[in-house]
Amino acid sequence: MSESAIEPMRDQIIDNDLLDMSVLVLKTLSDPARLQLLWALSLEDRTLSELAQLVGVTPNAASQLLTKLRASGVLQARKDGRHTIYSMHDERSRQFVRQTLDFAEYRLALESENS
Repeated sequence: MSESAIEPMRDQIIDNDLLDMSVLVLKTLSDPARLQLLWALSLEDRTLSELAQLVGVTPNAASQLLTKLRASGVLQARKDGRHTIYSMHDERSRQFVRQTLDFAEYRLALESENS
């Protein structure tokens, strides 16, 4: 292939930085408990104990999950007296979680139609 024939193909390949970030985002959503936490936080800000209760895990387990989510840049935390309040980083993150679950619901509906 000539150099000029290869050039248009490069436009169809995802940039490595974008690819790495995409994989990180999808890995973040790949754990059911993390996805439950993100869903809860997409609706409203919550404390550690509220999140643990909602997801059905111990506060220690919720704390470990939240630490991973904070490290990936999805969540932020702020102190309110004795409590730490967790929230989604931004509205676009909330929308992404909602769209992911909407897409999964769509796929489930397709499966039930085809069975």
